[in-house]
Amino acid sequence: MGNLVKKIGVSKDLVFGYVGLILFMFGSTIESSWFSSFLNNQGVTVSAVSLAFTFYGVIVALFSWITSFLVNRYTAKKVMLVGLCLLIITTILLVISIALKNTLMITIIYALRGSAYPLFAYSFLILVTLQTESSALGRATSWFWLAFNLGMTIIGPALSVHLLKSISAIYVLIVGCIVAIAGGLTALLLSNEKRNEMDTTVLKEMKTGIYIMMEYPRLFIGMVVKTINNIGQFGFTIMMPIFLIANGYTLVEWSTIWSISYIVNAFAGVFFGMLSDKIGWRKVLVYFSGTITGLSCLLIYFVINFTPKNYLLLLSAFMVFAIGIAAFGPLSALIPEIVPDRKSTAISVLNLGSGLSNFIGPFLVTILFQNFGGDFVLFVFSCLYFLASILSLALKTSRELDVEALSK
Repeated sequence: MGNLVKKIGVSKDLVFGYVGLILFMFGSTIESSWFSSFLNNQGVTVSAVSLAFTFYGVIVALFSWITSFLVNRYTAKKVMLVGLCLLIITTILLVISIALKNTLMITIIYALRGSAYPLFAYSFLILVTLQTESSALGRATSWFWLAFNLGMTIIGPALSVHLLKSISAIYVLIVGCIVAIAGGLTALLLSNEKRNEMDTTVLKEMKTGIYIMMEYPRLFIGMVVKTINNIGQFGFTIMMPIFLIANGYTLVEWSTIWSISYIVNAFAGVFFGMLSDKIGWRKVLVYFSGTITGLSCLLIYFVINFTPKNYLLLLSAFMVFAIGIAAFGPLSALIPEIVPDRKSTAISVLNLGSGLSNFIGPFLVTILFQNFGGDFVLFVFSCLYFLASILSLALKTSRELDVEALSK
């Protein structure tokens, strides 16, 4: 078992943390694929639903950013525990607000729910980064994103849809909370953190997190690349059900395409993690990430417009998209190595990018799709992804800069 863990690049102290992460992400985001339509069917207006999801994205972005500062002050496990407690509290309040059909309460509580998974998941990512050797960091972080997406975008949507056929939405939320508790306790009790509290303050850490992007502009570029990384993931879930149905596809076909794509993404993420440890993290980002994803957006455009209702071709195009998204995985290994003596602060920049994509992806779709249509959104996303690969050229680690300086 120990040899297998070492071979795949996972720290033996954190094996059960990955298992717990899958369960926690499943439970904490179990409503993500159906909650908007559920609220709309309950009589909540489209504008109110959009407002709830907008606030949710803002809270996700905020807590994604401050997670690292909290970990620096209080340790990762304590922050993970707070994330678990917030999920329990917000689930109880969300269930009550749904039962009361109180739109304002639903909007506020659902937004606050967005604080739970960043605190838990991104605290664990910090543990992975700090407790994994640099030579295996690409693989270790790829396993993190595999576990993250297994719960959030693969198992969660597929299983929750089946649960809704048998039990009400309120009970689905309760089931999700129970699973998240099981996952949270698994990660907290069975993984080992080799770190103590630091003599600092959260405000001081936040200031450091801002100044570090000024001191190291490459970190700011890394944040922009990470933001672009998931704009499609969070934007397409809003746009595609409407856009594809208007072009002759069914909602079932779209749901199947999205699920299969992220199964492909899971395997591709592990592959790119291993590849990046061999040829270099930056090379994978430059050659594969935005390049593949940008091309995939153009492929999706051509399939929809020139081969109408061709399910297999559309599935293939989205599979290419998922492969490109997976190639962004090495960012989680590369960004901390830009400032290796301040890794946890550097991860705050990475986490901010992750959170911003949760907000900016839907925001871009809301603005562009309503005014210019789905084709225009695909072209904009394609350009942004190509830009991400170009920007990745600047993401050199401190070790690479030292080697360049010596060679001169």
